[in-house]
Amino acid sequence: MAMPTKVKEDLLSVGDRPRFGDANRILAAGFGSTTLMWLFSYLAILIPGAVVGEFLFALAVLSLVGGGWAASRDDQGLSTTLSPLARGLLVGFVSAILNLLVVVSLLRSEMAGGIGWILGILIGCFVAGGIGGLIGSATKPWRTDGNWLTVFCWVAAGLTFFMIVTGGVVTGFEAGLAVPDWPNSYGHNMLLYPLSEMVADPESGVFFEHAHRLTGMFVGLTAIALCITLWISDMRLWVGLLGVLVLALVIVQGVLGGLRVTGVLTLSQDASDLSPSTMLAIVHGVLAQVLLAVMAMVAAVTSTRWRRGGLSIGSGRLATDRQLAVVLLVFLLIQLILGAAYRHLGTDLGTRAPAATHALLGHIVMAVLVAVVGVFVGLRGASMEGRDRVFVWLGRTLLVSIGVQILLGIGAVAAVLMRPEAGTTADVPAWEVLLTSGHQANGALLLVVSLLMVVWYQRVPSEA
Repeated sequence: MAMPTKVKEDLLSVGDRPRFGDANRILAAGFGSTTLMWLFSYLAILIPGAVVGEFLFALAVLSLVGGGWAASRDDQGLSTTLSPLARGLLVGFVSAILNLLVVVSLLRSEMAGGIGWILGILIGCFVAGGIGGLIGSATKPWRTDGNWLTVFCWVAAGLTFFMIVTGGVVTGFEAGLAVPDWPNSYGHNMLLYPLSEMVADPESGVFFEHAHRLTGMFVGLTAIALCITLWISDMRLWVGLLGVLVLALVIVQGVLGGLRVTGVLTLSQDASDLSPSTMLAIVHGVLAQVLLAVMAMVAAVTSTRWRRGGLSIGSGRLATDRQLAVVLLVFLLIQLILGAAYRHLGTDLGTRAPAATHALLGHIVMAVLVAVVGVFVGLRGASMEGRDRVFVWLGRTLLVSIGVQILLGIGAVAAVLMRPEAGTTADVPAWEVLLTSGHQANGALLLVVSLLMVVWYQRVPSEA
């Protein structure tokens, strides 16, 4: 069957690979390795014990070495103008700039020689990236299509997922108002809030809240870089506009997160001047997961598989599959709103408050509908003959995610309802936060898979 004219024009206008491959490669490796560094450092602070903590910090350093290695390896069939060492050093430079979000606070630290510590950490980023570059220069080229723009998109989505997890931990420990002001943190510029104060009292919840804020700033820088990269690397106007949409969502998300704490635009820390908003907390939580799904969609439409087209799902099935995927997406959005409402109403009003109870009941009812429709959509994607591999993969992922979500949901509800109302973060057991945050995070992944199903079905030619 001949390829539709519209698909041919799309392919001819964009080619098989995005432009500026070296820049995309360095950005993907730099932002990706820094994301892993933040993840391991976050876990190192959460998990007590010198041995485990130092092991996790070592993994953080190795992440940057790995980033330099990944960027320095050549792609088969893809030309490059930079040496492997130069690419590794540039990855270290990107990471150093991003890590300033954390280390610049050492200027107000009680540690002697704050500037020296900052320079040492930044130089360490260069060295680690350079070591990775040297290692990569001695290894065989990648067997890839060289589409680093898509890799960068997935890195941005991964970082956003990490931000969602840290936000879930904040809500789980009921630490959403641990830092009373915004955009400052206890009167400090957010970037200059001392690390020593951030980790001084784990039971205060300040670490969870401030780490989430810093991660949000990291996502903001990533969205700016991604928006610019999409405009200069991809020839399609609508893809560039998707980058603008991502950046706009990140900005709105940041403002909503701040106003959730203060209720009004003010720098005051006085409780009488503040009016924390539960409704904004709900919208903030929902929008974060929508942002993640949109980022995943951008990764899909920049992929080589999307550019080449020619997807097939078998005859006579497209209209039904498209409709079912849209129904599942709508159900998941409703389910997401009800779940966010229950978590935040339960935190602010109490888990047994009437409003929270109503949200929970609605959430459970929608869970049944999501499970029924989701299993049906997943089975159609995973088990029918004539499907393209992308639909088989999405269908199987959907089925597994639904099963995991049901188990996590039952555990989370039982854990929350079985304990007394919390007074401080110390009153909330870690295993409960693991269940509730895991349920939230897996729900975000379900939304991602559902939107990807909708988007990929749109890529299938109508005559297929």
